[in-house]
Amino acid sequence: MLLAKLAFRSLLRRKGRMALIASLVVVGTVLLIFGGTFAASAKSASRQAIIHYFTGDFIIYAEKSKDLPSPFSFNTPLPVIENLDDIQNWLSSQTQVETYASYAQNFGQVQVKKGGKTYDLPFIFYAVDPPRYEQTFENVPMDQGSFFKDKVGATSPGIVISVHQNQQYLERYGITLSPGDEITLLSLTSGGSVNAVPSKVQGIYNPAYYKNVFNYINFMDIVTYSQLYNFTGVSAGSLPDAFTQAMSATSDEDIFGLADSEALFLDTDTLTQEKLTGYTMVAVRLKDHEMTAEFLEKLKAQGWPVKTALWSEASTFFAQVADILQMVILGATGLIFLITAFILMNTQIINIIERTGEIGTLRAIGAEKSFVVNLFMWESVILNGGAAIIGMVVSLGLIAWFSVGGIALPEIMSQYLVGGGPLKMEFTPWPFISGFILVLGVTLLATLYPTRVASGISPLTAMNSR
Repeated sequence: MLLAKLAFRSLLRRKGRMALIASLVVVGTVLLIFGGTFAASAKSASRQAIIHYFTGDFIIYAEKSKDLPSPFSFNTPLPVIENLDDIQNWLSSQTQVETYASYAQNFGQVQVKKGGKTYDLPFIFYAVDPPRYEQTFENVPMDQGSFFKDKVGATSPGIVISVHQNQQYLERYGITLSPGDEITLLSLTSGGSVNAVPSKVQGIYNPAYYKNVFNYINFMDIVTYSQLYNFTGVSAGSLPDAFTQAMSATSDEDIFGLADSEALFLDTDTLTQEKLTGYTMVAVRLKDHEMTAEFLEKLKAQGWPVKTALWSEASTFFAQVADILQMVILGATGLIFLITAFILMNTQIINIIERTGEIGTLRAIGAEKSFVVNLFMWESVILNGGAAIIGMVVSLGLIAWFSVGGIALPEIMSQYLVGGGPLKMEFTPWPFISGFILVLGVTLLATLYPTRVASGISPLTAMNSR
């Protein structure tokens, strides 16, 4: 306690210089804690935004798919998922599942007649079950019309386009679409024929998040999509057992032996046509995001011919860009702190060197080297520890302030980090702990070396330096 009292009195005798050192420590602490909290908040907000507005915790897709799910798989749609009804029923029965949405990506044309002319408009879209998709991804606020709802709230078939897409139609073709417009949807089937399905525009939406993606994405209800792309097939249950066994042959002899097999001759009158939805992906959102790995094991155990992609994979470069931006933020924060720490160390060293005469006097009156070193260490701990605590309080106040309204970010950074809008700060203890430890570590290192050097000078030499 004696050293602490002496150190405190010594600090009071040099208020001006000590205030300068303390201010540097406060600034360094705030930069370190606020920067660390900003990066941690950005990482958390990015994950939440992608999961809630983009992909869910993970996406289920067909096992035979060679490509990963992507927000941009319109030109090369993924294969249709088999056993979809069984998968959806199973997901509905799982208490860990908060919600899920099945959808497909594709492209076609919208044919519209206006002013006596016919226009074929390019159209890329998600095919969805509207109520389920709207429940899962709250990213389709309507600017005009409705999201596939009629006057009584029932699902009404058709398309929904984005405000941006409508503006593109105006700029390129001189026309715009409005809710209620009669249109014809055109698609090119796998057989090379063109399908045409009469439909209408249900609404125009303005995406709330990830405008840099969803400005270019439109929507079609899944019933219309199934009609447009001929998603029909033969029910496996209506096939003869002999045919099923024959088609499961794997060896060369068995395969060539099928040429004369009666199993390949089918009575088409016994076959049952089966409607297929055309869904290529199922986005699943869990109640507890940390249980994703465990839930994926349960899904795998069901044995369905599907694969899964985590949110970080399904969002492609969005998660990667967010990680890069977070690294840049941490790097900039660290660089600023290093500059602050360097200034602080120089200030501390100059302070101690200028007090060499004082150290010599202490040594002359019998103070041991350890006493001198410990005295200066106590000064640093009291001064810089107190300043670090003040910096932590200031940081806490800033974090609390920006946790309400958030921090306004440049638009491009905002879109990639959180899908748009301000970044709300989230309190996390680690930046406070690491910041306090780093500040004390820097100040102790800045004090220990020059103090040891100064205390090693003979008392007479030190006193003569005054």
